[in-house]
Amino acid sequence: MRNRFGEVSQHAFHDHAAVREFMIRAALTDAPAPIVVLGDSITEMAPLPRLLCGRPVINAGVGGQTIAEAKQLAGRMLQDQGAFLLVLAVGANDAGSPTAQRDFTDLIETVKPLSTRPLVVIAVAADERTNRAIEAAAAARGVRFVDPHLPPGAKMGDGIHFTAAAYKAWVPALEAAVSAECTM
Repeated sequence: MRNRFGEVSQHAFHDHAAVREFMIRAALTDAPAPIVVLGDSITEMAPLPRLLCGRPVINAGVGGQTIAEAKQLAGRMLQDQGAFLLVLAVGANDAGSPTAQRDFTDLIETVKPLSTRPLVVIAVAADERTNRAIEAAAAARGVRFVDPHLPPGAKMGDGIHFTAAAYKAWVPALEAAVSAECTM
């Protein structure tokens, strides 16, 4: 609180995940039968379209989120309303995890009933091993897996996050996969 001009305001720090969940819930409230893209920071930073297949697109990316955390978030947010179509774009924070495939299988099993249309899974992990584990989980459950071919220089200096050039390949691949599931 500021008592006089020049004093520094006091404020509480908010956990990023809690703020993102609040914002995602608010977006879901105004979006009947949306396409929800559930993910981590790769998704949160993505320049997703506002509409696909004539339906609102909700960016449900939360930086730092793991596959297991995405499963919990989806259960909390979508249990009452569900989604027209759910895209799973998570796994960057599970790189090197020996349980990535099992965790992704659990995620698919949890969210499949929450999506009217078939699920779509898109690669986001910086390492091939994790992407292959996610692909195996998707294939075992009959879920479309998309692995866009990212151009050279697709990662930022940290080797994880996507550059604008990467999103120029990743977003159209996501859009094409979603559009294909909308019309099936």
